[in-house]
Amino acid sequence: MNSLAELPSELKCHHELHRILWGTINCPDCNHRLLYRKNYEYCPCCHKKTSVRSESAFRNSKLTFRQIWAMIWLWQHGSSIGEIKRQLNLSYLTIRRWIRKLRQLLPEDSTTQLYSEVEVDESYFGKLKFGRQRLVIGAIERSTGHIKLKIIKDRTRETVEDFIEDSIAPGSLIATDSLASYNRIEGLWSVLKRHIRRVHNNLSFSYNDFYYLLREHQLRHNQPELFYNVTNYIFACCSV
Repeated sequence: MNSLAELPSELKCHHELHRILWGTINCPDCNHRLLYRKNYEYCPCCHKKTSVRSESAFRNSKLTFRQIWAMIWLWQHGSSIGEIKRQLNLSYLTIRRWIRKLRQLLPEDSTTQLYSEVEVDESYFGKLKFGRQRLVIGAIERSTGHIKLKIIKDRTRETVEDFIEDSIAPGSLIATDSLASYNRIEGLWSVLKRHIRRVHNNLSFSYNDFYYLLREHQLRHNQPELFYNVTNYIFACCSV
């Protein structure tokens, strides 16, 4: 799927979600063809009634399967809340709740530590006058582009060393802003802030929302396959 023009029908989205969760679009018990209804599936052979909606992270959602598919695809491609609102004709609050939910469903980062040559820096997000300015420390592995991000309370030596110990493997070469070759981390801050402004139109968030936003961006670098297509995301994040 390269654009919303290729968005599958409601039935095909329902089929795909069933296939992701059960490995088939037929009855998982007897392999007979299922009858697909709005919120459930029924097997006329073994008379079993199932619901992929109730068996997934979407069990309390009122959106259609097609709307869910489009929501995930637009979010994966960095669409702004305004663009998603225009495309899906949903309220601003509904879209904000969904983006928050999609971020919270993301798995923990499988990249444990960074290696070799690593750049480390800190940057502020948000405005101090609004009381929601956050200080973030980040690291980027030069050879792979893998990153680590963390909200910190200060820039003391102890705080920075704790981050380095947790995020960077012993023996790695650590570059700071005192070195002339220090540039990939600055590019990271620029891309991250530009992405946040495009999606949300500001840089000020509650602590929890900002934590999940940073985790999303970290996974976009470290596990980009989660954002390649809707199927990858649902398979990794939405079955229960």
